[in-house]
Amino acid sequence: MSDSDVTSEAAEGGFVPAEADGDGLPIGALIKLALAAIVVGAMVIFVLQNLDSVPVSFLTWSFDAPLIVLLAIAAVAGILLRWLLSFVRARRKRSA
Repeated sequence: MSDSDVTSEAAEGGFVPAEADGDGLPIGALIKLALAAIVVGAMVIFVLQNLDSVPVSFLTWSFDAPLIVLLAIAAVAGILLRWLLSFVRARRKRSA
């Protein structure tokens, strides 16, 4: 397919390719990839800085656990709670 074919398809309301850099990757994909790399890098730094064990007391239990594990458990519990509340709210709207 030549450049003139792409131009004529675009003029007719057909496929319009995204802007690309020299490698042919869309600019938006490169931006998303860069942001994902920054987030992953920040997470790795966060994990490496929170490897210390901390004392945990809950009801009658008492133990030491790595801080990052406790933070991950709290994050997953928050996500699950939010999902559960959304699910319950959606079921109430359907039955009403």
